[in-house]
Amino acid sequence: MCAGNLAREMNVSKISEMNGVARRMPLTMGAFTVGALGMIGIPPMAGFVSKWYLGIGALEANQPWVLVVLLASSLLNAAYFLPIIYAAWFKEPETEKAKQIFPWLKEARLSLLFPPLITAGLTLLMGVFAGAPFSPLTWAKLITFREYGF
Repeated sequence: MCAGNLAREMNVSKISEMNGVARRMPLTMGAFTVGALGMIGIPPMAGFVSKWYLGIGALEANQPWVLVVLLASSLLNAAYFLPIIYAAWFKEPETEKAKQIFPWLKEARLSLLFPPLITAGLTLLMGVFAGAPFSPLTWAKLITFREYGF
């Protein structure tokens, strides 16, 4: 969703064109950053909770090789996403469009901005409140217990 917003508003079609785009579209890149950190599995994102429980399940099933796969996944995601995040937030913009700093006027229109912001917000909330009685994790445990008894 964020890539679509960047492509529509700033004609970004390559990662090499993302230098400084967060200065012009901070909400879009904020949502992208939350999603990327979730894919890497950094707490308190929902992606961390998922990887944590997959790792615990692997150990309980005596399948330690799954931990290697989870670690490799996190490292590959970090190698891919962290340079993009760094370039978008900290590198100097190269295009004139990226140099414009009026985020309240230059973000994607609201119908395109709300979906990634809502998704990013839910990713944070599901990670922070993973142990709450109303969380998706609690519902999954309840369904598993009722269906399989464990």
